[in-house]
Amino acid sequence: MRVSEVTGVITQLLDTPKLINIRVSGEITNFKRHGSGHLYFSLSERQGEKEFTIRCSIWKNAARYLPWTPEDGMEVEAFGSINHYERGGQYSFIISQMWQSGAGEKAALIEQWKRELTARGFFAPERKRPLPEYPQRIGVVTSETGAVIHDIQNVISNRFPTEIILSPTAVQGAGAHEEIAAAIRRVAKMVDIIIVGRGGGSYEDLFVFNHPVVVEAIATSPVPVVAAIGHEVDITLADMAADHRASTPSHAAEMCVRDRRAEIESLNHFRTRIFRRLLSRIEQADEELNDLRERIALVRIERTLSQRRQYLVELSDRMSFFAELSLKKQRIRIKEYAARIQAQNPAGILMREIPERRIRLSELSERMDQVTCSRLACHRLELHSLASVLEARNPHTACKKGYCLVMHEGEIVSSVDMLNTGDRVKLTFSDGIAEAEIHEVKQHEEV
Repeated sequence: MRVSEVTGVITQLLDTPKLINIRVSGEITNFKRHGSGHLYFSLSERQGEKEFTIRCSIWKNAARYLPWTPEDGMEVEAFGSINHYERGGQYSFIISQMWQSGAGEKAALIEQWKRELTARGFFAPERKRPLPEYPQRIGVVTSETGAVIHDIQNVISNRFPTEIILSPTAVQGAGAHEEIAAAIRRVAKMVDIIIVGRGGGSYEDLFVFNHPVVVEAIATSPVPVVAAIGHEVDITLADMAADHRASTPSHAAEMCVRDRRAEIESLNHFRTRIFRRLLSRIEQADEELNDLRERIALVRIERTLSQRRQYLVELSDRMSFFAELSLKKQRIRIKEYAARIQAQNPAGILMREIPERRIRLSELSERMDQVTCSRLACHRLELHSLASVLEARNPHTACKKGYCLVMHEGEIVSSVDMLNTGDRVKLTFSDGIAEAEIHEVKQHEEV
């Protein structure tokens, strides 16, 4: 038989009164509204561990008369007929009328779990933890055959290469919730962050991520957990318990690692700032060094010596002036005494005393002259000594005798310990400056 013949037989088998104008009850899942106005979804029913699903469609003409908007999780009763699409080999339930009958088994179960887990504090905002800035290992809990792990690996390798540890698990079907929880606990002690993810899927496919076992494993994880389950509009209890929620697995990878290019740009920016500050500090230090050099320059020393000589000359002139003034005052006083004596004493007494007084006056005059000369000699000797000291301390005086001033890096070299082989030094002579290079450094043995 050909394929067309087989599909024709199936159509004939389905075209029975038992499948025409029937009522079907179930829970709406995977609901979608097409841009043309048609409605597409599934009706599901769970019996024990088994789940039964049938595809449904409501055409635009029938959908416009629905007084309410269908949503995932609603329990409804639909009226219509089974239709077989021969080209695709698929059958679906074409609904003409539909009534809302309840909240749905799965939706009610999720609400019950949500209340219980909220009471345990698994959704509390204060429990959320920040992500480490530079994780060493990232654990991924997802299917090893799906596209999620490849998307995460591509994003992380492009942004900031980090070791990825896959903890494989089933992400849908019976018993998947136990596998997911075990995969989270298995990888938690080996990584810094855990990404729990899977691609988009129907309401039934994502149902396992609402299970309390999965939520508890996420909430009690010792490291932060990022949930990337389904599409952005799909919100599960696992998303609510995770420390952070991402719209897609790729977005989760971007949240876990920094952008290497942005980090490099930031480092280059800081390096530029540090370089500029170093240049500014070097320029400031150079200015300070030039100021110090100017302060200890020979010209400044010569200026200081000249000022000291000027001061000594002025001091000598002042001392000579005051000595002459003192002599004049003494002579004036002597003349006054002589006049008083001449006026008060009788002529005879004066005649007898005159020779003695003259001798006395002569002695006093000589003593005063001697004292004055002695003081002047002492001051001249002191001035000569100070001038000799200044002349001896003048660097040019030593340079004229064959000595020179050795300077290295702006400092006067006073010991061979300040020099190393290969250093360049500046030699200051009485008539100029020369530069030299140190070829050998040796200390005197007797020193």
